[in-house]
Amino acid sequence: MVQSSEAVGWSVMGTGTITTEHMVAAIRSAGQEPLWVVSRNRQYAAHFSQDMQIPGVALDARRALEDPRVGFAYVSAVRDRRRHYILAAAAQRKHVLCDGPIAGSSRLAASLVETCRTAGITLALHQPFRTLSPHQTMRRLLLEGEIGTLQSLLIARGAPFQPPPNRHADEAVDRGNALFEASIDSIDLARFLTGQEPVAVSALSASPAQGETDQQSYALGLSGGAVLQSYESFTTAEFESIVMLAGDRGTLIAHGTLSGKGAGTLVRRLNGRNELIPVRERDPHVTTIEAFLALPRKPATWMSLGEDNVIALRAAEAIRAARNKRPVSIGTVDAKTSAGGSHP
Repeated sequence: MVQSSEAVGWSVMGTGTITTEHMVAAIRSAGQEPLWVVSRNRQYAAHFSQDMQIPGVALDARRALEDPRVGFAYVSAVRDRRRHYILAAAAQRKHVLCDGPIAGSSRLAASLVETCRTAGITLALHQPFRTLSPHQTMRRLLLEGEIGTLQSLLIARGAPFQPPPNRHADEAVDRGNALFEASIDSIDLARFLTGQEPVAVSALSASPAQGETDQQSYALGLSGGAVLQSYESFTTAEFESIVMLAGDRGTLIAHGTLSGKGAGTLVRRLNGRNELIPVRERDPHVTTIEAFLALPRKPATWMSLGEDNVIALRAAEAIRAARNKRPVSIGTVDAKTSAGGSHP
């Protein structure tokens, strides 16, 4: 890392619920200290500073980032503001940990990655799905050949739409981008688990006649020959999420890992038998902070960097484009024909 790594202070950009409930405590647990809170809203910043016992309050990111005690920025602002804070941190050569995605398009994300690379700073993402012990164990077991050669990956999750936890009731929720961001997370998880890259896509979504699209299904061909199949929905009653790696010798299945309500469980299926694999629960937020701080000395192969987010965004954009293509209509099948009869 650059010289700023000698500082142990953080500037927290944004005052959302995840930051309040998890990330400030995670920073402190790593032996470092949040010194500034930055927000466009003076009242939000003041209340956050008081609640979290953070001494500095700023509306201008430069004021916080120019503090020589600050070596790192955690960006948790709404998506459209992340670019502003990332660029401000790059200008001051302060390393960035950001909620994902870092931008609304792959083109803008690639520009931010290049800016940070030129500045010589780290741009990493807070991606809790990568941090969960069941997912990290699945990746290790796949690499060790426990299920043979990977053939397919299945990711499925569904629940009624609920706005994400928000500290501020007056902030609008961008429901239109909910599925887009869900696909980004799924693609990022698939890349992490398999080590393969998306190369081709097909997709299906609800008909526009049904109103706003709240569910989608898509398939990605991966560079190593495996196929990712994913289903994401806000129209169903909540069901236990599934992440499944299927090989030619066995299968690994993680249940309940995508709900945000716990680590979930991991099962290995070999020779017609299911085996529950014990996994060590750990705080994903603390784990992320520790891995981020150790990046220059001990690269965390599981951690998502800016370049990873660019790839996931490109694949998600391809899915969105594929969804907009008109599906091939099958038409009505004649009852006699379907029953094995013939036309006169």
